Amino acid sequence: MKLLQKTIRSYFIYSVVILLVAIPVFYFVIQGIVREDIDENLLNKKELFKPKIKEALLNNTVDQLKFFDNDISVSASSSVREFDTLTTVEIFDTIAKELVPYRLLTSHFAIDGKLYVLRIKISLVDNDDLIESIVKVQVILLILLLTGLFVINRNLSKKVWMPFYITLQKLRNYKVEKHEPLSLSKSSITEFNDLNASLQELTDRTHKSYLNQKEFTENAAHEMQTPVAVLQGKLELLMQTVPITEQQAQLIGELYDAGNRMAKLNKSLVLLTSIENSQFAEKETVSVKHCVEKFILLYQAQIKEKQVVIESKMDEDVVLCANNALIEILISNLIGNAIRHNYIGGHIIIQLYKDSLRIQNTGRLTALNEDKIFQRFHKESADANSTGLGLEMVKKVCNINHYTISYWFTDNMHGFTINFNNA
Repeated sequence: MKLLQKTIRSYFIYSVVILLVAIPVFYFVIQGIVREDIDENLLNKKELFKPKIKEALLNNTVDQLKFFDNDISVSASSSVREFDTLTTVEIFDTIAKELVPYRLLTSHFAIDGKLYVLRIKISLVDNDDLIESIVKVQVILLILLLTGLFVINRNLSKKVWMPFYITLQKLRNYKVEKHEPLSLSKSSITEFNDLNASLQELTDRTHKSYLNQKEFTENAAHEMQTPVAVLQGKLELLMQTVPITEQQAQLIGELYDAGNRMAKLNKSLVLLTSIENSQFAEKETVSVKHCVEKFILLYQAQIKEKQVVIESKMDEDVVLCANNALIEILISNLIGNAIRHNYIGGHIIIQLYKDSLRIQNTGRLTALNEDKIFQRFHKESADANSTGLGLEMVKKVCNINHYTISYWFTDNMHGFTINFNNA
């Protein structure tokens, strides 16, 4: 989740919680204030009407006492209470034909030894409507306030963070091998200016390190090739000299094999360093099917020597936008390993789907160590021709092109699957 989204979400959650708590609290507080005002009004009415009621009761009977206000009534009582009671009751309204809430004051008193009860009621309909209207207005105002704060905060945050996103986009487009200037613009925020200055310095140092490493790789490759070639040439001449004993011939042969491995190792290390330094930046359209068929033909000598049966299932083709040399390194290493680590009369299955390539082969009867097979110089076979760098180069090529590679072992067959759909 982005920092801006996380910040806004925190504000939004806090605002919603406050809104959910504030609305019912506000409603009950307003309701309490209105009820208190109504109760006070009822008590004032009682004090106003009680002397008149007593005077009327002294001159008339209860049945003869009438009020113009239907909300006031006096009737005889069989009991007396010292305290007045205030309650909320619902009374059926014959006109509206529904139950209507009322606030009812009940007060007991005695005149000439006779007990009476005074009831005064006030309808709560208008007051409840008023409370609901106030709450609705308050809710609308709160929602508008929170919405406005959310929009303002979002727009302001985007404006404040805009220099950061510009810097991030330029970093994504930066290529160390090209070293195009970042051209980071100045911001009104000190922290972003410090970040831009540090990034500019970091990219300069990275480019210098890249150039130094590239120069070292090229020099090492050139300087190593000459002595290795001289060594192999001298050994070949030495093998042709006479007389030569069997023991000397064996020693010379071992030295010659060691020289070949040294030359192959030097070539692999140089190639691996070139891949890591992104020296294969050029991209073109590459047919995976054509590349697989090409290396099956190139490895025909090794295939015939080991009498390996290759089963190819490539009904579909996968066309990639990638560096052709890297794809050839990827496929040649996988097919070469499937042949080299197979046994005589073994089997290889190559399957090509619309978004993946699967290569499986027979070989050792136990699974390889999945945690180490892609590590440099890790070898799980005694093959002297193996440098232990092939699968690491395969992994590097996959990482550069955003492919995923996985190893699996099923039915005594070792398999590698490359998924191209993440590219």
